[in-house]
Amino acid sequence: MRIRAFVVVCIGALILDTALAPEIEILGARPDFLILAIVYGGLGAGVRIPIIAGFLMGLTVDSELPEYFGLNALALSITAFVSASLLDRLVKSNILVQCSVIFGGTLLRDVIFYAAYYRDSLDIFGHVFVRYSLIGAGYTVAVGLLIHVMARLANWRAITGALRR
Repeated sequence: MRIRAFVVVCIGALILDTALAPEIEILGARPDFLILAIVYGGLGAGVRIPIIAGFLMGLTVDSELPEYFGLNALALSITAFVSASLLDRLVKSNILVQCSVIFGGTLLRDVIFYAAYYRDSLDIFGHVFVRYSLIGAGYTVAVGLLIHVMARLANWRAITGALRR
């Protein structure tokens, strides 16, 4: 994936995350378009670029929460590093691997964010994690599957994990 295309994907993910995600939430859980951008960016761009993108997208999202400025940037950067590192060692084109990395990445981001956000009350952290994070991770995987199917139909090699020739 070229850097310009990845920048467009990240900007689109930010717009979808702020404009569309609140409108399509199910049981209070939303799909995480930022995680999808990071994971699919890791498929085509390697490790370094998704980490930088995760940090910058996190700072953009953090502008809404000035008292926790940098928390989303940290969570998305760590998630980008772990996801891209895993994808470098696994079979990228396997849809189950992609779904597992998306699910795990969404949960990892939520654990980092909510553990710091609810650091004084672990019972609230546990409730929010079980109530919203697990459903949100499943929802994000479902959206990722939809993107994967559309990418297969359009023959987008970077998203489907096919090797470049």
